[in-house]
Amino acid sequence: MIVATAGHIDHGKTALVKALTGIDADRLPEEKARGITLDLGFAYAPAGGLLEGPFGFVDVPGHERLVRTMVAGVTGVACALLAVAADDGVMPQTREHVAILDLLGLAQGIVAITKADRADPARIAAVTAEIGALLAGTGLAAAPILPCSALTGAGIPDLARHLEALGREVVPPAPARLFRLAVDRRFTVPGAGLVVTGAVHAGTVRPGDRLLVSPGGQEARVRAIRVHDAAADVARAGERCALNLTGPRITTEAVGRGDWILAPDLHGATDRLDVALRLLPGEARPLRHRTPVQVHLGAATVTGRVLLDANGALPPGASAPAILALDAGLGALAGDRFILRDISATRTLGGGRVVDIDGPRRGAWAPGRRAVLDALDTPDDRRALDRLLAVSEAGIDLPRFARLRSLPTEDVETLAADLGAVIVVGRQAFAGARVAALTGRVLADLDRAHADAPDNPGLLSEEIAALIPERDRPVLPAVLDRLHQDGMVVRSGRLFHRPGHVARLCAADAALYAAIRAVLEAAGRDQPRLALLAEHLGRDPEALRPLLDKVGRIGWLHRISKSYYVPPAILADLAGIARAVAAEHPEGLLTVGRFRVAAGIRRNLTMPLLEFFDGQGLTLRIAEGRRIRAEWRAVDEVVPQEGFEPPTPSLRMRCSTS
Repeated sequence: MIVATAGHIDHGKTALVKALTGIDADRLPEEKARGITLDLGFAYAPAGGLLEGPFGFVDVPGHERLVRTMVAGVTGVACALLAVAADDGVMPQTREHVAILDLLGLAQGIVAITKADRADPARIAAVTAEIGALLAGTGLAAAPILPCSALTGAGIPDLARHLEALGREVVPPAPARLFRLAVDRRFTVPGAGLVVTGAVHAGTVRPGDRLLVSPGGQEARVRAIRVHDAAADVARAGERCALNLTGPRITTEAVGRGDWILAPDLHGATDRLDVALRLLPGEARPLRHRTPVQVHLGAATVTGRVLLDANGALPPGASAPAILALDAGLGALAGDRFILRDISATRTLGGGRVVDIDGPRRGAWAPGRRAVLDALDTPDDRRALDRLLAVSEAGIDLPRFARLRSLPTEDVETLAADLGAVIVVGRQAFAGARVAALTGRVLADLDRAHADAPDNPGLLSEEIAALIPERDRPVLPAVLDRLHQDGMVVRSGRLFHRPGHVARLCAADAALYAAIRAVLEAAGRDQPRLALLAEHLGRDPEALRPLLDKVGRIGWLHRISKSYYVPPAILADLAGIARAVAAEHPEGLLTVGRFRVAAGIRRNLTMPLLEFFDGQGLTLRIAEGRRIRAEWRAVDEVVPQEGFEPPTPSLRMRCSTS
């Protein structure tokens, strides 16, 4: 078990650790010269010593200017050892440290009334009452309060027994989560290289594992591990460990306090956190919207601003959802605890826990977004996922959920399947009942559309979306993908239709289209404008357009521009000429004049045709002309639908022209 000290400066924290372990945690010459702790100190209980079992201690500084270092030391530990000197009693940093421990969610700890040899029983009783009042309402309210003296040794064995009892009660974190370690110290060892130390927040690590330094992104391999100052084959969540790292970009400059060493799937910094925020009751005034703050999370510190909802203020002692807009990227995941201090770092304002990262900037306070955050703010993974499936209109991105909860994606997919969710391409999940209901509606809508308009080859996804409720539209792509995979819907280009459905023109439209096709095929490459086509047929141009657009949707014609409709075979022929002209040019260019001459077409068709090729991706326009884009799937590779079915007398069909 890892125990972090806390308490006011010169209240005997380091002496207490030495009395329990025999190790002086002050390692810096300046610390020994001044008699105060300036940086994090570490000590481990030796085998056969006063403490039985693996115990590690993080000794934190008590000076008011070193609260940032204190937060780095107490984050991720299981137990706090609060020191309160009998002669001084509760002091300002005692209060601030207790507030920080409570904001970080620490619920296990012991209070040591140090320097008890300097006080009489009445003073000890008074300090005990003062401590009890301070801890009331915090996670440490039930912590035992034990008088002791590191100088005389009185009470130290009793303190050790209470620590051992707490150690037996600690429930190890779930091992299934991916590995995360918050770096609070790094140094080099001759012959070994870089070593980092810190608290393991989640998962396990073994020699040979490949990890990343975040937010830098450097790849690292674990050469060796030490836990409780001894070589180990594995380090687990809830422990402190030292990792000997190696890698092409791993240097002392590349890794520092505040970084994370973690599984590659967890890498990624964020500058926006959705949080559950609590303002300390001792604050003199409410916390206002956009207040600048310092954010302490893990061993890192960044500045930022607190964003609140329309009310714009959080009263002292109150809790509310908030957004932290950060000035720099920070490694954070759901459930991480953080501390807020004022921008000048003179006092602690409050803190809380991370609910989500990289949330939307628009609609951040909308009811739908709040429902998603309420679901995410559920500790149990299964329950959180179940609630999300019920409220997430856009579905759940399972890899994102897995990363947010520090879980393997495969485990989350299994969990979603157990909950009856439907997982589609891209690992997006939707509630099974919702998908089933929408599936039935989409099939019914398609069947109705085919019956009402048998000359329509199918519906665009946008047209299907217009037929369903707005809240279900985010699910539609998943439903269409699933129906396509199951063979219940056919996708032809951008159109969706039921299997066996073939567009059928009514008799009048079929006859008119046959006449249109005869004119266009007889014209060859030099296709007529719509006005000339209409003149050939003795029709008004605008009266022809609905039928031309309809057969264009079927695929029998391509609409080149507002004035030209070209059969697929002729368009493929013209595309082949464009390739040939470009191939003959010394620089591979397709120019307007050379193409027009080679194709034997008029200029008023040439420009719309080349612009159509540009839009389709066959050609790329540059200053000197055009180049053929070899990677594009050419129009002459598209097989046009030939012919059409004769009208079915039993079906009522509408004709677009008379």
